[in-house]
Amino acid sequence: MERDAEDRSVRRIAKAKKATALKDKGNEAFAQEDYETAVQYYSDGLAELRDMQPLYTNRAQAYIKLGKYKEAISDCEWALKCNERCIKAYLHMGKAYLALKKYNESRNCFEKIVEIEPAREKMVKEHLTQVHLEEVRASQEMNAMQEFDKGEANATKVPQLLEKLSRPGQIPLYYCGGLEILSQAVTDCKCSFGRSLFLQLSFSFNLFVPTLTSITCFTDLPTVFPGSMAKSIRKLSAFRLGLRRLT
Repeated sequence: MERDAEDRSVRRIAKAKKATALKDKGNEAFAQEDYETAVQYYSDGLAELRDMQPLYTNRAQAYIKLGKYKEAISDCEWALKCNERCIKAYLHMGKAYLALKKYNESRNCFEKIVEIEPAREKMVKEHLTQVHLEEVRASQEMNAMQEFDKGEANATKVPQLLEKLSRPGQIPLYYCGGLEILSQAVTDCKCSFGRSLFLQLSFSFNLFVPTLTSITCFTDLPTVFPGSMAKSIRKLSAFRLGLRRLT
């Protein structure tokens, strides 16, 4: 029994020696920015000794350089199984979560570092600031994309309305209602898409002008909505003037 324990100890020492040598080779490859080779050395080291925590954290760091963030997180979790107070594991895991845009998880990892080592508060604050800035930037990008999609939808809507209003021979009420809808759509487009949208719509709007000017019966339009009708025409006239200035 005692002999077996001694044999196991000897074998472990030998494996630890091999694993350490492979770790050092991995570190050299990492320093040379050969991250794939570094990962291979660290993996070979873990094949020798599965519970060597530095091999997990070093491989996690190499995975982050390769953009393999999920693999990095997995290695950090294994490192924490080897040492639940491993600062590097929480540090690399926080960075990996941040790269995956999982801001709460990233924040939790960095905050855990302060719980373990309060002296690292300054470093942690810097990382938390980075998480906050990335979260704000991502939110702004999302809002910008939503505005773009909204503007794109409006850009599609306006030419369709112009095409319908370009149809001659309709009853006056048809043009009255259509012009009110069109004036509102143009206003929405202007707010959400700006100059580029005006340029895209200039051709479609100019196609509609002959029909607009050929409708000589504006005075004969129903008097139910005289104010809104006049307002719609003024909006569209201002819009067309804006297009002329831009083009």
